[in-house]
Amino acid sequence: MTEFDEVQNLGAMAVDPGSKGVVPFRFSCHRCGHCCTGGEGHVWLDQGEAERMAEFLGMTADAFRRMHVRTVPDPNRGGELRETLREREEGGGGRCTLLEGRNDCSVYTARPEHCRTFPYWPSVMEDEAGFERARGTCPGIRLEPTSAQREAAFARLEAIYAELEELLAAVRPVCIARGVCCRFEEADHVLYSTGLEADYAAAKKPVAPAPEAEGRCPYHVAGRCTAREGRPLGCRTYYCDPTLQDALEATHERLLGEIRQIERDLDYPASYAPFPALLADRNVGVHAATLTHETQTEGRTP
Repeated sequence: MTEFDEVQNLGAMAVDPGSKGVVPFRFSCHRCGHCCTGGEGHVWLDQGEAERMAEFLGMTADAFRRMHVRTVPDPNRGGELRETLREREEGGGGRCTLLEGRNDCSVYTARPEHCRTFPYWPSVMEDEAGFERARGTCPGIRLEPTSAQREAAFARLEAIYAELEELLAAVRPVCIARGVCCRFEEADHVLYSTGLEADYAAAKKPVAPAPEAEGRCPYHVAGRCTAREGRPLGCRTYYCDPTLQDALEATHERLLGEIRQIERDLDYPASYAPFPALLADRNVGVHAATLTHETQTEGRTP
């Protein structure tokens, strides 16, 4: 069993192998198909893999090879001739001939090992330039902050949250709807946060059930927030009290600017996206079975 297989079996509590890369990173598959279309490259086939895919498609091995395989020199093996998957000639872009529609692999469960292990390839794990090429192709690769960065950033973030709590205690905004703001589909809004805030929330509460509704925060359980200590700025400043709405929005923008300044000061990996999506990228609220499926992806050499 490879380290990659172990990650899939361990599920959400596993250590991402990318953390050991020359540039530490974490990976979660977005099912975007970019790795199957993002530029010319090679998906090398090991012995028996062409036969396995042919059987999966109900084809003979010879017919499969004529349609989907070519033989070329492998520069990493001294020019040894090896089989690799074909790319479509029409349209360019390095699109795999086995890709259907926008991002569906026709042999997903029988795909080659080279696909299964993306992006944990030596060319990505051991070479900084190779990592940057893969990162430019794959939106599921995100930088992993160092322990020192996390410690310093979390301390400054906690100070911002403490300042906000003092302000809220002074003005005492009223919560009228009692949790509707956490049911995003009812409140008709999207909760955004920085990656730093999501890292902090995940560190405070790394385990949560699957979201109760699509797009909802996994920490919102049976009408209550189960992660108030780590909740992001957008949660802390959102009240349905109309008398304070303008003031709270202004406070939110000011403090958000301070959080983004933390990123710049500490060179903390910067991101800004819907909070539930950021939590899912950190395997919060993602069941082991779901994680196993989503961390497998069709791979192509960047």
